[in-house]
Amino acid sequence: MPVAGYDKKSMQHDELLLSLPFTAGVGAVVGDIAKPHHYTTSNMAWASLVSGLPVGSFDGATQYAQILAAASGDLDITTEDYSVVGWVYYQSTLQSQIVIGRYGVDLDGWEVYLDESSETLSLRHHHSSLAPDNRDACYSEGWLLNTWYLFGISRDSLYPTMYRNGEEMSVTYETGGLKDPDTCARDLVVGTRFTKDANWYEGHMQGLRVWVGKALTAEDHRHIFNTERRWFAV
Repeated sequence: MPVAGYDKKSMQHDELLLSLPFTAGVGAVVGDIAKPHHYTTSNMAWASLVSGLPVGSFDGATQYAQILAAASGDLDITTEDYSVVGWVYYQSTLQSQIVIGRYGVDLDGWEVYLDESSETLSLRHHHSSLAPDNRDACYSEGWLLNTWYLFGISRDSLYPTMYRNGEEMSVTYETGGLKDPDTCARDLVVGTRFTKDANWYEGHMQGLRVWVGKALTAEDHRHIFNTERRWFAV
């Protein structure tokens, strides 16, 4: 995916804190092309689409990417608006699969994951400070295996919005919506549970991005999809 003039585009301004295009094609360092340039490491493999675009490839058993806690403090989301976007192509592991998160279950932080048994994309917030209300979730349906999708999430209230291929989805929320996550001092993970021993992602990813302090609009999500869809033949 071309990145010339990347920082000059409005959606790539200061609120874009993470952008992992997975275009290196080789090596254990995943380039973050957002301005913070987080040092991101991975043991994943690499693949290429028919279009020639490199993608990250995860085996569903051992492979993931990470940013250590000390380097990812700006992705500790609590009260801020935020957005998460990325291309996903997930395959069967008979388990829910973490896309990205900086979290501890029932403790703190936020996570995005896919579940093949229900064909859902879910967002969860964790907040032990509100125990026994330790977590909230919302989800959208119809996320099929072995299919390239651009997912999008925009949170600017208790009721985050989800998008698939630039179109707003019907979302199911817990009563009262998603309350603020508790502050989290953990590693950011891509493709695995926060403990790095389960919920492995199997398949490919591309263009994974996080904005903090900005909830992308419906027009923004459509623009990203229409700009990038040619690489994924969708």
